[in-house]
Amino acid sequence: MSWKKILKTHCNEKMDCGCAKCREKTNKALVGNQKRIDVAKPKGRITRADFDKLRDEKKAMKSDAQIEKEILAEIKKEGGALGMKNLKAIAPPKELKRILDAMKRKKVIFMHKDGDIYTHSPR
Repeated sequence: MSWKKILKTHCNEKMDCGCAKCREKTNKALVGNQKRIDVAKPKGRITRADFDKLRDEKKAMKSDAQIEKEILAEIKKEGGALGMKNLKAIAPPKELKRILDAMKRKKVIFMHKDGDIYTHSPR
């Protein structure tokens, strides 16, 4: 068997050996929403590390009930009223806004016109 056939067979089987031919075949641009999946290094390729990192992030996310409990604990700690600055560390802004809106609908918390959050109806 010639060296050309050996190289051709090798590159068709593994595709991750690092040779120029394999790199050319595997370094295709990501398409569509694949960029969202590509979170770990090396960038430009979706690997197992990407899926592991996404799984760990999902596990680290807090449930809505847990975030509500932390918000109420923070309000209690501040004496029944606080501003949004105190809540930044609890959850990402979009998620925090969604949960605060749900708590307002349930009448668990009340919002003052200036943006302060209360556990009782503001005067």
